[in-house]
Amino acid sequence: MAATSVLTRPRKQCRDATLQKADSLLAAAAAVIAEKGFEATALRDLGRRFEVSLGGMYYYFASKDDLLFQIQHRTFTALLAEQERAAEAGGTAEARLLRLLSGHLGFFARHPNEMKICTFELESLEGELYDRVLVVRRRYFRLVADVIADLMGRRERKGRSHDRHVTLFVFGMLNWAFMWYQSAKDGPVEAVAAEMLNLIVHGAVPRKRRAS
Repeated sequence: MAATSVLTRPRKQCRDATLQKADSLLAAAAAVIAEKGFEATALRDLGRRFEVSLGGMYYYFASKDDLLFQIQHRTFTALLAEQERAAEAGGTAEARLLRLLSGHLGFFARHPNEMKICTFELESLEGELYDRVLVVRRRYFRLVADVIADLMGRRERKGRSHDRHVTLFVFGMLNWAFMWYQSAKDGPVEAVAAEMLNLIVHGAVPRKRRAS
C-alpha cells in the first residue's frame, strides 16, 4: 500500500492536480477527524463522504495511520517553518516571543481542525510515523525554549528544568486556545498574544498589588 500512495512519493513525481486533490482530501478529512475523533473515523467512511472509492483513498493515503501522519507532519512542518522565520526576524527576546505567540495563534486560527488533531491525537500514531512527527515537534519546542531562555537571561544555561517548565506553561496556553478562542469575542490574535506575553513577563498580579 505505502508504495502506491501519492503522498509517499517525491512531490516532483506527482501532477499538480493530484497533489491539489490530496491536499483537499486532507483538509476535509481533518474536519471529520476533529469532530469525530481518529478512532471513530474509518477510511471507507471518509471515501463515501468525499465520493472517492476505497481504492482511491488508498491511492492518496497508504493507510488510515498514514492519513493521520500526513495531517500531523504537514501541520507541524508548516507551523515550524513560519515560526522559524518569525524568530529569525531579530529584535529583543520579548519581541521575538511576541511574534512566536502571535504566529502560533494565527496559524491555529487558519487551521483549527489540524491544530485540534495535533493536540488530541498526538499519541494515536506509533512507531516510525510517531517518531517522524516527534522530530518536528522537538525542533519547534527547542525554538520556543531558546527564545524563553533568552528572555529569562539564561541562554548560556539552556536546558535547565525551570526554563523547560516555563516553555511547557507557554505551550499549555497556546495548545488549548482552540477550546475558547473566538475572534469576535476575544479580539485579534495579536491582542491575545500581547496579553499572554504580559502574563509571562509580569505575572497575573499587578506590581502595585504584589508590593502591598
